[in-house]
Amino acid sequence: MKQYDPTQPIIYTHIPKCAGTSVVQLLRQWFGPAYHKLNQDESKDILLPRVETRDEQGNWLPSVKCIHGHFNHGRGYGLPYYYPEVNQYFTILRDPFDLVTSMYFFAKGRSERGEFWHRGERVDFCKLFPSVGDYLRSYPYWLFHHLPQDITLDNYRAKLEEKFVAIGILEDMPNTLSILAETLGQPYTPLSQLNVSEYNEPVPFQLRERFYRDYPLLQLVYEFALENHRARISA
Repeated sequence: MKQYDPTQPIIYTHIPKCAGTSVVQLLRQWFGPAYHKLNQDESKDILLPRVETRDEQGNWLPSVKCIHGHFNHGRGYGLPYYYPEVNQYFTILRDPFDLVTSMYFFAKGRSERGEFWHRGERVDFCKLFPSVGDYLRSYPYWLFHHLPQDITLDNYRAKLEEKFVAIGILEDMPNTLSILAETLGQPYTPLSQLNVSEYNEPVPFQLRERFYRDYPLLQLVYEFALENHRARISA
């Protein structure tokens, strides 16, 4: 994986339903005012706000050390093109089938409260996807939009190693936080998991095999992340 350079900004590409809400408090503690969380207002169809990283002379701004956002190609602000000047990232992943399942229940809960918005419009998510099985069978490929758009089945290993200083694993958050702290030269701090989705219907786990057959790149990226995570633990 890439060596972290503390003299340059780093991007935390926040994959939905992968502990990002919990990690916010840690990043604020580590980076202080040099941490910038970019928030997308889903009630408006606008681009993600952007913080500048260089001054007029092209020097890195010391006030910008970590940029956190849901970088989403489907909305026009994906990586690497939204921040072409930044060359180091980190993220946290989980099993993609479980991730998409969690996102369904998150969106379902918000829709039931009338709080699910997409591109400036309130959407009846429950009408579009009456069950988690319907969502998994006709899954919109949004997870890929949160990954760097220059990765393919052929180059994903090289591209991930080129840009990422660390890829954490949600299923092993204690070691993920320890590795991330060591990588970024920060103190280890345990976290409680926030914004956990409530599962209120059975999950058709028999769809897992079909899901990975339909979306092999997601499985390969996750397996690569697991491989690197385990190697860091045993190092």
